[in-house]
Amino acid sequence: MMLRRFAIAVFVMLAASTAAAQGTPDAQPPGQAAPTVATEAKGPVDRLRDKGVSLRFVWANDWAGSVRGGERLGATNGGGAVGGADLDMAKLAGIEGGKMHITFSRYYGHSVAANDIGVVQKIQGYWYPKRQWELAQLTWEQQFSGSHVNVLAGRMNATWQFARSTYGCRFVSAPDCPYQLTNTAGGFTGFPYVNWGARVKYQPDGRYVSIGAFEINPERRNNNGLDWGIGKATGVLVPVEAGYGTTFANDPYPKHLKIGGWYNSAPFTDPELNTRGLHRGLVGGTARRYQGGRYGLYVLADKVVWKPDPTRNTRNLAVFGSVTGPLDNAENYTLQSTFGMLWTGLSAARPTDSLGFQATLFRFSRKAVGFEDDLIHKNSGTNEHFDRNEWMTELNYSYKLFPVVSLVPNLQYIVHPDILGNTAGAKRVSANAIVVGLRVMVNMGGPGSQ
Repeated sequence: MMLRRFAIAVFVMLAASTAAAQGTPDAQPPGQAAPTVATEAKGPVDRLRDKGVSLRFVWANDWAGSVRGGERLGATNGGGAVGGADLDMAKLAGIEGGKMHITFSRYYGHSVAANDIGVVQKIQGYWYPKRQWELAQLTWEQQFSGSHVNVLAGRMNATWQFARSTYGCRFVSAPDCPYQLTNTAGGFTGFPYVNWGARVKYQPDGRYVSIGAFEINPERRNNNGLDWGIGKATGVLVPVEAGYGTTFANDPYPKHLKIGGWYNSAPFTDPELNTRGLHRGLVGGTARRYQGGRYGLYVLADKVVWKPDPTRNTRNLAVFGSVTGPLDNAENYTLQSTFGMLWTGLSAARPTDSLGFQATLFRFSRKAVGFEDDLIHKNSGTNEHFDRNEWMTELNYSYKLFPVVSLVPNLQYIVHPDILGNTAGAKRVSANAIVVGLRVMVNMGGPGSQ
């Protein structure tokens, strides 16, 4: 009840300023100063921000229909709301460099990925299986005066701090928001599930280096984030990342480069074999378990490569790409590679609309493919085989209906879909799938997608 009242209060306060926001110019691109606004003309949200309280709220609804291929045809609807606040403790309590971040979330609906296609990856980025209130963040951030060191600690998600794509969350599907492989092989806690964690970042300029330590606790998915005990923790995740980035404030064509890796101490299971060394897809049983000690590497990069007017930043074309992989063989994936583009402001008349394309290659391990083949052979008696290479592609157009409301029609094409998201009763190799969808998003100062 307390969480629900908090979310309602956040929504009402933000909604009160929506009309004023719709009458003002769109948010300025990074690096451009916002127009001066008289104090008496500010809405309640702006006045709160001046006092040290910055509110955030996002609601998104993803409708998706599988119109060809997959395990079956069908349509589902799913979505959720994310709200919270960033508290400037210098203004509120006189603690220089201190900030608090708190976020709650609530999701609903069903998934076309698991229900109709079978893939384990998310096709509707705002759908999560746990339809309940979640504490999605409760952290303290400290910027130390006179140094370039920033520390963040508390109840948090590793995927918000490491291996995070600049543009991946601008898409409806979510292979790159967060990075799928780091979730499954690296043990990165993904939003909205929170574990105990901390991140230390040293950033003297555009360059930086970060290191973190995060509790690995699979039971976090089964509660609402308020069970703060560590008795069910299975290991620790230690990610490290170094990178470089620019903005429109110091670079007419901004770019980012992130290079990192991880160590995961938690035990893990074999994708194919049971405890007796037999093929689990054929004879069943409990998956063979290994001791922890897994490693992996990743590289992410992006750059704005073109602007129709070199003197303005609103309209631009950016390209991005990434590659990652584990350094062991007992995984579902051996490689993930993503590339794409985002063209913002196709016309001068629609400078905040965007056209995006993204393609992601997942290469499955021989063990993962062997498990899927065994299931098909057992359930149907056929001799079909899954392909090790799965492609997920998306083309979308983000239409800014109002300053805080966007419509995002999208078309997704999945080549060689897996069935790891719905293994029960699978009887054939899924055909290439076509999915059409529509996202409706209300974004009042929050993240684009999770």
